[in-house]
Amino acid sequence: MTISSHSPANTGFTLLEIMIAVTLIGILATLALPLYSKMHKKTNNTLMQNELRVASAALEIYTFENGGWPPDGSGGWPTEVLDYLPPPDRWNEPSPFGGSWAWSANSDGVAASLRINNFTATPEQIKTLDKTIDDGDPTSGILLSNGTSLIYVLEK
Repeated sequence: MTISSHSPANTGFTLLEIMIAVTLIGILATLALPLYSKMHKKTNNTLMQNELRVASAALEIYTFENGGWPPDGSGGWPTEVLDYLPPPDRWNEPSPFGGSWAWSANSDGVAASLRINNFTATPEQIKTLDKTIDDGDPTSGILLSNGTSLIYVLEK
C-alpha cells in the first residue's frame, strides 16, 4: 500500500502562478482598451449619422404633408413635429454626441436645420462624422460646428 504524496494543502495555485496570470490579464486589458475606445467612437459616429438621417427624413415628411418647415423649436422640438419622429421618445434625450436635440428655423442664416446644442463630442469625432456625410470640414457644407452646437443644414 502506497501513500500518495498529494495532500489537500498542495492542490492550489502557487503565488507565482497567480501573479503571472494577473500580469497577463493586465497586459491583455492594456492592449484591448485603445481598440475598445476606437470602436466606441466609431459606433457613436454611426449612430449619430443614422439619427440625423431619421430625424431629417421625419422633418421632410412633415414639410411635404404641411407645405413648409415647422416653426422654430426655440431650443427643442415643436410639438407638431413629435408625431413624425419615430418612438421611443429618444429625441428628448441626449444625442449620441451628448447635448440636446433641437429644431431651428430661420436661424444663423439657415432656413432649416437640426441642431445638437451643448454636445460633448471631440473635434476629431465631429470631423470624422463630417467626412462620412459631408466635406470633412465642420466649418462649411451641410454639417457645421460652432463650438457649442452641431448644425445639420436641411435648407440654406
